[in-house]
Amino acid sequence: MTTTDLAAPDAPFVLHVLDTAVQLFSRHGTTGVSLDAVAAAAGVDPDDLRRVFPTWLDLVYRLVVDRVRLLTAAEPANTAPASPVEQMRRLVRRHIEHSCRYRVELTLRRSLLRTLRAISPPRYRELSLLLRAYHDRIARIIDQGRTDGVFTPADGSGEPVTATTVLDTLDSTLNWYDPSIMTPQQLGDVYEDLVLHHLLGVARR
Repeated sequence: MTTTDLAAPDAPFVLHVLDTAVQLFSRHGTTGVSLDAVAAAAGVDPDDLRRVFPTWLDLVYRLVVDRVRLLTAAEPANTAPASPVEQMRRLVRRHIEHSCRYRVELTLRRSLLRTLRAISPPRYRELSLLLRAYHDRIARIIDQGRTDGVFTPADGSGEPVTATTVLDTLDSTLNWYDPSIMTPQQLGDVYEDLVLHHLLGVARR
C-alpha cells in the first residue's frame, strides 16, 4: 500500500508520521526509536499510529517501499526519446538526487531486505521486484549503448560493465556522502563522470 491507497483524511496523518520517523532515525538511528517515541515526537495518539502501523516493521517497510517506488519509477511517458548516454546521465542524476534526499530510507532498505527475506516473504518479493525492474532498466540502457558502440570498458580490459556494477557504484554514496563537504549537484557531477566515463567508457567531448 502506498500513500495513494489511503483514504484522504489518513494521508496527511501518515505523511506526518513518516516524516517524523525519518527525523528521529537520522538523529538516533533506527534501533533506538520505538513506535511510542514516533507518536510522541509527531504529537499523535499512539493508538492512532498503531491503527495504521501496528508494528515497527510495518512503519519501516512503508517508509522504505514508498521511497523505492519513487526511485525506480519510470520516466514520464511524454519524455522525449534519448540516446543511451543521455538516458544513463538522467538516471545517474536522479539516483544521486534521490539518495541525498532520502538517505535514511535507502540505507534502511539494505537491512530491511534481509529481515523481510526471513520473516515476510511477500513483502520481500514486492520490494525485490521493484529493485529488479530498476536493475533490468539499467541493463537495457547498457546493452543499447554497447550495441550503439558508445559504452565500452574504459580500462580496455574487455570485461563488460554490468547493471549491478553501476548500481553498487551509485549506492556507494550511502556509505560516505557528507552534505557538508559537497552539494547534491556536485555529487551528481562526480558520479556522472564516474559512471559514464570511467565505468562505461563514454568518450569525452
